Amino acid sequence: MHRTTKKLFQLVGVVAGIGAAAWAMRARMLPSPEIHNEPPPPFRKPPADTTDSDLTEIKGIGPATAKKLGDAGITTATQLAEADAEALAEAVGSSVATVERWVAEAASVR
Repeated sequence: MHRTTKKLFQLVGVVAGIGAAAWAMRARMLPSPEIHNEPPPPFRKPPADTTDSDLTEIKGIGPATAKKLGDAGITTATQLAEADAEALAEAVGSSVATVERWVAEAASVR
């Protein structure tokens, strides 16, 4: 073997030995991991304010639709649950079936 090749193999052996020694001593060099017994945080936190006024919690009602509902006099889920679906659909500009879904969900939410 050529002398340079021997030196290269020696260097690789030294580096591998240092790596093996570090791997063997890793338990002494690193702190042990902390084990948490807490449950994971919820995906979606419930709102802190549980008032009846946030219509956007109902599926299909966004900020723009909530504003249209507010203009029609509906500002709470209770009011939406008690509203006439046909009249509200005309006022908001949505289909009667969609408004009936909102009314049913508002009745279950309140």
